[in-house]
Amino acid sequence: MTLDNGTIRLRLGFDAQATPVVEEAVWVATQQRIFTGASGGTDLRAWAPQGLIPGDPARGETPTWRLSEDAVFTRAEADRDLAGGLRLTWAVELAKRGSLFRMYTRMASRGDAPQKVEWFPGWSAGWAAPGGFESVRHWKALTFEAVQQPLPGTGGIRLGSRLHSSDPERKEDAVNPYWVLAGPSGRLYFGLAWCGGWEAMLKRDGDAVAFDLRLPANETELTLAPGESIAGPVVSVTASTESDEMRARADWMRQRAALGPALYGGPAPAFLLTYNHWYSTGWKRPVTAQFLKRQVAAMDPYHFDAFIVDWGWYTDDPEWTPHPDRYAPGEFEAILETARDKGAIAGVWSEPQKVKGQLLDLATSDFSARLLNHVAMLRERYGIGWWKYDQRLFVEGSRSGVMKNVVAFQEALQAVRRAQPDLRIENCESGGRMINEHTMLWSQSQWLRDGGANGMEHARRVNIPVALGALEFMFPWAGNQWSNRLDEMDQDDDELMRFYCRSAMAMTWGIGGDLPKISERQRAVILKEIENYRRLNELKKDYLYEVWPPREGADAAGVAYYAADRRRAGILLYRWDREGAFEHRVTLGGLDDTARYRVEDVDTGLHVEVSGRALAKAGLRLALPAQRLSALIFIEPGRHG
Repeated sequence: MTLDNGTIRLRLGFDAQATPVVEEAVWVATQQRIFTGASGGTDLRAWAPQGLIPGDPARGETPTWRLSEDAVFTRAEADRDLAGGLRLTWAVELAKRGSLFRMYTRMASRGDAPQKVEWFPGWSAGWAAPGGFESVRHWKALTFEAVQQPLPGTGGIRLGSRLHSSDPERKEDAVNPYWVLAGPSGRLYFGLAWCGGWEAMLKRDGDAVAFDLRLPANETELTLAPGESIAGPVVSVTASTESDEMRARADWMRQRAALGPALYGGPAPAFLLTYNHWYSTGWKRPVTAQFLKRQVAAMDPYHFDAFIVDWGWYTDDPEWTPHPDRYAPGEFEAILETARDKGAIAGVWSEPQKVKGQLLDLATSDFSARLLNHVAMLRERYGIGWWKYDQRLFVEGSRSGVMKNVVAFQEALQAVRRAQPDLRIENCESGGRMINEHTMLWSQSQWLRDGGANGMEHARRVNIPVALGALEFMFPWAGNQWSNRLDEMDQDDDELMRFYCRSAMAMTWGIGGDLPKISERQRAVILKEIENYRRLNELKKDYLYEVWPPREGADAAGVAYYAADRRRAGILLYRWDREGAFEHRVTLGGLDDTARYRVEDVDTGLHVEVSGRALAKAGLRLALPAQRLSALIFIEPGRHG
């Protein structure tokens, strides 16, 4: 079977044991190979627990690939019978456009008795690229620190996470479910659509990489009843021949960003400025009507795009009504209406996976219907356009097992996304512990990491390293960073205030604090940074940026964004470990080097005109006097071409 969308062609076949494999991927225009199938990863033992493998795996029916399609994918599927009346299906889906394809498996029970499945296969393969694969890059959970390392020939590299797909709580080496294989002929970008725990082993074998992705036993706990079927994690792969890392990443981002609306719908991507009171009130100070009214009354100068009411507004029951000790009848609704009248999207926080404070067993509670009703109620009763789901989702000791609970959650969120196409969904899940290709494609905002501090500590420990790491695999409009409790900072330290605001501007920016307590002087600094933020956002939407992550001992960290026409750029630079006055040189290879540019330093007001060739070769020297903590530079076409 061949899948061909005019950009890439996949040839599918079977190995010596009649196991389905992806034999080859080719660029259609040049006939250049992306990869070919190689030894490793195709034995049936890589696809099923030992007890489910037939006595002679090479015997039995001869499988065939069958073809189907929908508006998004052309799909090929092939089946093999396992022991115990189980049937395993391999599925390969090629997007109608571009170089993105997906792979997953599905298992169905056709026997007469319940059948236990010890662990569940994701995908297993051995692929050889021209020139081989030299390295793998991945990102640690919650810290978002990038790790790049050569592929070992022995032992391999283990990637994975427990419980939730970004949760390091029980594994210090947990990673986000994304990785990149790189070599002389290009890159393969991997993303995993799965909201539970997983593990993958990667190992080099000559010019090939063998990888084996699965759900381990403690993340499976699966028993299939007669007639029941279940699908596992979806592995998304995007190929690129771009030698330039920035342009290869941008191509990956664009293809994934187009896939989300095609699969699920939802609002268009946007770089919003949000308000959320959480880090001002927290667990110990439930949000009251008086507090919210004061915030709404003070929000005018900021022109927030969204006003989100977090934990503490509701009664502790399944009805989700405003707490009677904090709100008079109709008062909560009136507050949200006033926020909407001021031009903000009104939003609320909820945890519908709990009843009376207890987690539901999602797979046995008809969670899809419950969640659809819950979100519809919130929208009808409170007029919200933003919904933030949060807190732990999966009960320990589920009667149905971990895997079925994960699938129940995924199906419920997909149902909400399709039923509420204009609703903005924020994926928080216990402070950023569930980031994967499902949540990336069906939500508009991702809570990256909890951090209750503010000022310099919060900027350096959380905002800057987390955002600069996340930009390498997350959409810049999806990651949400915060400036907390600005009213508690030194009202006269303009430089620190600028630095702290900018520390949250690399992706999308949220402000949390007691707005009426912000001084006039401090507010003037914040409003100027909001103006800079909105200007910078115009350059983020093309997904073209160079990231300079913070390193111990480095002078500076930051990011440079480029417009697709290569005629405009913006630089967000942070002082890192260098003290005193210094100059930092930034080379800008993303601009058209035949043009001339006008360079503006928004802090000093300095304007200079420079050639693109000079910016690319000699670079731009940014002066940071001893007291200056950050720089924001905009580059526009010059007056003389």
